[in-house]
Amino acid sequence: MGRQSIDFRSHLWALIFCGVSSLGALCYGYDQIYYTGLLGMQPFIRTYGAADADGSFALTTTFTSLTASIIYVGELVGALLAAPINDRYGRKTVFYCASFCIIAGGVVQVVARGLEGVIVLGRILVGLGIGQFTVTCLLYIGEVAPLAVRGPALMMFQFLQSCSQLVGSGITQGTETIPNNNSYLIPMGLLMVLPGIMILCLPWTPESPTWYTMKGRTAEAEASLRKINRSTTDYDPTYDLATLEDYVRRERENSAESSWSSLLLDPVERRKLIYSCGAMVAQQINGIQFFYSYGVIFAQSIGISQPFTISLITNVLQVIAVAVSVSLANRISRRQNLWYCSLGIFVALLVVGGLGTKREFTSGISTTIVVFSYVVIVCFNFSLGPLAFTIASEVAVGRNRNKIMSCSIVSFFFTVWVVAFTSPYLYYSANLGPMLCFVYAGTTCVTLAYVWFCVGETTGRTNLEIDRFFLEKVPVRKWETHSFGGNLQVGTEKREIADSDVKEVEHIG
Repeated sequence: MGRQSIDFRSHLWALIFCGVSSLGALCYGYDQIYYTGLLGMQPFIRTYGAADADGSFALTTTFTSLTASIIYVGELVGALLAAPINDRYGRKTVFYCASFCIIAGGVVQVVARGLEGVIVLGRILVGLGIGQFTVTCLLYIGEVAPLAVRGPALMMFQFLQSCSQLVGSGITQGTETIPNNNSYLIPMGLLMVLPGIMILCLPWTPESPTWYTMKGRTAEAEASLRKINRSTTDYDPTYDLATLEDYVRRERENSAESSWSSLLLDPVERRKLIYSCGAMVAQQINGIQFFYSYGVIFAQSIGISQPFTISLITNVLQVIAVAVSVSLANRISRRQNLWYCSLGIFVALLVVGGLGTKREFTSGISTTIVVFSYVVIVCFNFSLGPLAFTIASEVAVGRNRNKIMSCSIVSFFFTVWVVAFTSPYLYYSANLGPMLCFVYAGTTCVTLAYVWFCVGETTGRTNLEIDRFFLEKVPVRKWETHSFGGNLQVGTEKREIADSDVKEVEHIG
């Protein structure tokens, strides 16, 4: 299948609308990083910490663990709530709900003023909003972006998330020197700007034409398609409407045959479930969330004098790694990319853990720990970061697609929460320090096993072909070269495979 250059000018308005929805990615990335910085700010520590015998203040392990991880519980609930709202009221309604949740959470955090229960409530509300955004932003992009730009538009979600993390890191570095509570209140307050912008943009943003079609509102679907494709000269929505109607018909047929029990009892559907959920678990089980949720206080604990600068450099490297990965998305083998980068993460974690056995950190040891932490960040963001969601979505094919993606989302947020919640206890209470990376090196073996046994090459494959891989039990190592011949047959339905086939509308959960 030959590569074609993309005419972005002809899809300008579609990309603008995708950009509006991507404000959700910016909220996700910003929140993930700014709170990391707050945990290392002295005014924040004095407000929420406990006094030691010498009169100094420190955050308790319980407070650190709870406030950093509880947001992922909110994100899980928000992601689950998004499904019925999306189905009943549409994508824009979820965007409104998510925006108001984040704004409310931001306000609650700002007014908490030392009350742990109040700031926990604020973190949960923010999580509810981000969870709704995470599901619906990718869903909206998958439904609105024309086929020619859909792949790059979906992968840009991770890139924009990385950019907002860089901005959040820069903001906390800038406000960290403020000697009063404004040092942490300013980053908290700025969290409300992004959802505020989205609320202002939504009245001019079209609803998903796919949702209109699912509701039988054909005229409104046509109007939405015309608005999305206004940059295309002499655009005729007839073909796109027919494609959407066919997609909705097939979705309803699949839903009628779908069942939760088949995910466990049917070996084909069970394999899809393991592969999709496994991608989400493999992405996070290596402990990457420790470096994001606790990067600043980790750097402080090993004697780094400029921890906020270290955090900023981390996010610069992340943006570069994701940008390069996106640009090379279809040029390098996913399987090899994931395997070698996961090996890099494994080795780097072993080195950090080994250096942690010294207990007394000289400048050289601290610097080496930071350098190998950078290796972990770069390897992750070049491979697992942008690819895991893509793989999870691509292998969730067939009649149980929505159910499999729901399970994948739960697997993702649960794994993130476990890592974020347990890290402070292992690091401080169990007194592991940087030796915690030995634990994560061990769990990275799960990632390596997943890549070896469960990741195949799906670039350029239609959903029908991927479904046939599972039906015929083709080993993943043969997916790249396997040929089905001139046609495929699934059940009683026979279809011709050609380069011009239109893929069914996809989204990432």
